Amino acid sequence: MSAATQGRIEGLVAWRALLMLGGLLLHATMGREDYAPFAAINIVSGSFRMGTFFMISGLLTGFALTRHPDGPEWVTRRLLQLAVPTLVGLAVICPVVRMLLVAGEPGSTPPLSVYHLWFMVALMHYTGIAWLVARVDRRWPLFRRVESGTMLARLRQSLLLVAVGTLAFLLMVETSAATAWLDDQGESLLRHLPLVVGYAPLFLLGLACGQMPTLRRILTGGVGVPAAIIAVATMAHLGARWWLPLLRPEVAASAEQLLLMAGAAWCPPAATALILRSALAIRRVPVVLAQLSDASLTMYLLHYPLMLAARLAIAPLAPSPWTGFAVMLVAGGSLSYLIHRRVVLRVPLVALLLTGRWPRRSTALQPVTV
Repeated sequence: MSAATQGRIEGLVAWRALLMLGGLLLHATMGREDYAPFAAINIVSGSFRMGTFFMISGLLTGFALTRHPDGPEWVTRRLLQLAVPTLVGLAVICPVVRMLLVAGEPGSTPPLSVYHLWFMVALMHYTGIAWLVARVDRRWPLFRRVESGTMLARLRQSLLLVAVGTLAFLLMVETSAATAWLDDQGESLLRHLPLVVGYAPLFLLGLACGQMPTLRRILTGGVGVPAAIIAVATMAHLGARWWLPLLRPEVAASAEQLLLMAGAAWCPPAATALILRSALAIRRVPVVLAQLSDASLTMYLLHYPLMLAARLAIAPLAPSPWTGFAVMLVAGGSLSYLIHRRVVLRVPLVALLLTGRWPRRSTALQPVTV
C-alpha cells in the first residue's frame, strides 16, 4: 500500500518547507516592490505559493478525515489548533507590525489590517467548510459514490485543471468588483477577500483528492498540461511588461490586476499537480527540510515583524535593495527559526500560543500547512 493510500505523502514535508521559504523571499522585498527583480518575486509568489498552500492543506484535511471518520471531532480540534495562534497573532503580532510601520514612517496612520495573518483566518473558514462537507458525506457518502462511479474515471486532467482555475478566477473577479466601493479602512481589512473566496475551490479540490484516490491520480496524471499552463502564464506576464505601458494608466492598472488574478487562479492547480508528482517520488526528506517544516508555523507568524524591525534598524544606512533584502531575509528567517528551536520546543505554553499544540500533542492533529 502506498504512502498516499495510507493518507501520508512524505515528500510534502519537504515542499511545505520550500513553500514557506518562498514566503520569506516575498516579504523580504517589502518597501522595494518597485525594483524589477523584486517585482518578479512578487508576481511568482502571487501566482503559485498561497493557492498551492491551500490545495495542499485541503489534501491533508482530506487525508485526516479519511483516517478519522468522526469528522466533527477532528475538525473541532483542528479549529482550536488554528484559532489559538490566530488570536495571538491578531492581539499581539498585528499591533506590533502596525507600531513598526508607524515607526518607519513617523506621522503616518496606516489603516487597521490583519497583514500576513489572512492565511490563518482563511484556513479557519476552509476548515469550517470541511466540517460541513464531512457532515454531508457522513449522511450521504458522496465521495464514495463519486469514487466508484465511471464518470470520474473518464475525467481528464486538462479539464480538471482548467475548470477549477476558471471557477477560482471568476470568484476572484466578482469578489473584487463587489468590494470596490470600500473606503481605505475597509479595503485594508478586506484586501485579501478576493483571494480567500477564489482559493476556496482550490482547497475543496485538495479535500476531494484526499478523499478520492482516483481523482488524485487524475490530478497528477501527467506533466504536459500543468507545465503548459505555467508556461502560458509566464509568457503572459513577460509580454505584459511590453504591452501594458502602451495602455492608458487606468486601463493598464485594471488589466494588470486581472492578469495577476488569472495567474493566482490557474497556476496553483497546475503547480500542485507537479508538486504532488514530485512529492510522491520523494522517499526520504533531508533533516534540515524536516526541521524547517516543523518550524513553519512559528516562522510564518514571527518573520514578518522581525523583518520590519530589521528594515527599521538599517534604514539610516540607506542600504541598496539587495543588501536590505539580505538583511531582512536573514533576520526574519534565522531569528524566527531559532525562536522555534530554542523557545517553542522547550516551553509548552509558548508552543500552545504560537502553534496551537497542547503540551501533550494528539496524534489526531495534522501540522498546519503554511
